Amino acid sequence: MSKRFIIYALLLLLVTCCNKETISHYTIKGKIENNTSDILLFGIDNRFEKIDSIKTDDEGNFTYTLNTDTVVPLVMIMPDGRQFTLFAEPNINAELAYDSAMTAYKIINGGALQMLHDSVSQILEACDNINECTDSIYRFIENYPISEVNIGLIRKYMLNVPDPDYSQVKHMISRLGGILQDNEYLASTKKVIDSRSGNTLHKQFPSFTYTTADSCKEITLNTFNKKHLLVTLWASWDEESRRQMKFLHEIDTTIKSKNFEILNIALEHDTAAWKRCLESDSITGYNVCEEKAWNSDLADKFKIKSLPYSILVNPYQRIIKVDVDLENDCAVIDSIVIKHDKSIEEREKREKEKEKKNKKKNKKKETKKDTNKKTDKDTNKVADKETGKESNKKSENNLKLEKKS
Repeated sequence: MSKRFIIYALLLLLVTCCNKETISHYTIKGKIENNTSDILLFGIDNRFEKIDSIKTDDEGNFTYTLNTDTVVPLVMIMPDGRQFTLFAEPNINAELAYDSAMTAYKIINGGALQMLHDSVSQILEACDNINECTDSIYRFIENYPISEVNIGLIRKYMLNVPDPDYSQVKHMISRLGGILQDNEYLASTKKVIDSRSGNTLHKQFPSFTYTTADSCKEITLNTFNKKHLLVTLWASWDEESRRQMKFLHEIDTTIKSKNFEILNIALEHDTAAWKRCLESDSITGYNVCEEKAWNSDLADKFKIKSLPYSILVNPYQRIIKVDVDLENDCAVIDSIVIKHDKSIEEREKREKEKEKKNKKKNKKKETKKDTNKKTDKDTNKVADKETGKESNKKSENNLKLEKKS
């Protein structure tokens, strides 16, 4: 009996041990200088499909833990807009440390992929120009065609830059190993490149309703009816966005058209940080906030992968240019606006001439109608006179007959 009980106990213990799941963790901790708001964290692909915020204490210390049994590529965005690519590997305890000599943050004990990514990034940061940087990424792809580090490098150095070279990006993706080409982020990026312009140009800009930051005034797409509209999707936490938004003032002063407006839609989760940014940067145009951020309809509609993203809309609310470069496209925007203004003026002129001709034509018709009426009236008078004469003659004849009789 005792022996049987021991066997049952051992079997129960074995089953319990087998059913018990072991949970793997990735943890990152650190301290940020001059803390003003939360740290943001979002996934590059569908392994982490949310935007998370990391709270810090009064001294800027934080700790974040993610349950994962596989490598998860992430992007960490600091309050000052600086971004870090993280590779959350299971059972790794990483640390974000501030290097005062370099005045920069670095990740310590981040795991094998993190170390490889950071070492390659140092080489790319030292490149003198974009061509040298592109060549270095190609060499890395040749040596590590299935490394997930390629995801972070393509995103940061090829896509999240002003005026991305999409043909180069597409070619890079084609050189990756088959497993990596199936990655959700890279596959969707390739689809976006294939259909980026064709699916949006000359189509109606989506309707919207927002409240402006300064006057709390509600604006819609119809607020800008019969006006050219430069729409820029950006974020206060994105360093490149903030740099390029400064060029809006130059665009606004260069373009003299009274039918030109600027609308800036911020993809935000922290509206307080956004308002502080507006106060410090004095951004030109109507400023509104999209609190759904990357989950918003606009971000999905235009398949946005990097910020800022600018779109030019004509007075008929049709999209006439996408991927506008705020830094270099001022003259391009101005020429488009002038061309459209001239076409509108010519159209209005033609419509006025047509209206004038129609009025003249209608006037002629009215004159002819009046003339015909007068002619008919005169004819009727003559007819009435003749009829009267005949009637009088008949009366006279009748009288004569009566006398004779």
